[in-house]
Amino acid sequence: MNRFWKDFGLGLRTYRKSFGFIVKNRMMHFYLYPIIFIILFSVGAAFGINYLDDWLTPMINDLLGIEEIPGDGFWERALAFFKEAGTYLVSFLVWIGMLFVYYKLNKYLVLIVMSPIMALIAEKTDEVVNDRTFPFSWTQLFKDVWRGILIAIRNLVLEIGITIGLLVVNGLISLVFPPLSIITTPVTTVIIFLVGAYYYGFATMDYTNERYRLSVGESTQMIRKYKGLAVANGSIFSLWLIIPIIGTYIGTVFAPITCTVGATLALLEEREKGNVDSYEMDRIPTKATSRS
Repeated sequence: MNRFWKDFGLGLRTYRKSFGFIVKNRMMHFYLYPIIFIILFSVGAAFGINYLDDWLTPMINDLLGIEEIPGDGFWERALAFFKEAGTYLVSFLVWIGMLFVYYKLNKYLVLIVMSPIMALIAEKTDEVVNDRTFPFSWTQLFKDVWRGILIAIRNLVLEIGITIGLLVVNGLISLVFPPLSIITTPVTTVIIFLVGAYYYGFATMDYTNERYRLSVGESTQMIRKYKGLAVANGSIFSLWLIIPIIGTYIGTVFAPITCTVGATLALLEEREKGNVDSYEMDRIPTKATSRS
């Protein structure tokens, strides 16, 4: 447990350094890419949700048996009013449901779409810290991006599976012994948040592991060792994006870039101390550079 909190503190400390590091080393242009993504994604999401609403609401109304009521008497009008209210309510609930799914998946959509930028900024951070250059290769970049996408999908499936399992267990406890749910529900909520944070942090850390040619299995073992770092970094990533509306825009700009830089700084610091023995420099070609 001491190791967890030590690494958790490392994650917070290196994250605090990340924005200053980005400004100092003229890496602010990386923030332009998520801004472009936000504009395109917001327009697409607006049209997509409207389309789904137009498609789902009538279908749900049909299933619920909400039909047009003939007549213009008082009761007919009253029933028509409640009918319309029911229609609006269904539409509202459909919107709320789709927004919930959107916010739940938004973090992984950001991880997937921003994967190329996160891979590049992790590499740039390494070059600045260690004063060396990684030879650019489109093939390697595509491999990094593809791995980032697969990691994001893998983590999404695992997080959803664990979340469903926790919710089922909490639901059963609530049914068998309702008073206990006063304790289990908040605990379950916290655990679900930490599970998500771990997997978000996993994604930001894996770019460094991939660059040093660690396999997915080796990366998983190493990140489990540094789970405190993963949870700290992923918690910040999640908190950036969890704020409704504001988080979707401002969080999407800052979270992928700053959290990736923070995770990279942390792992490189541990490697410099000799604590990360799975990084072997002869796995990758590099060349020294001189700073101007």
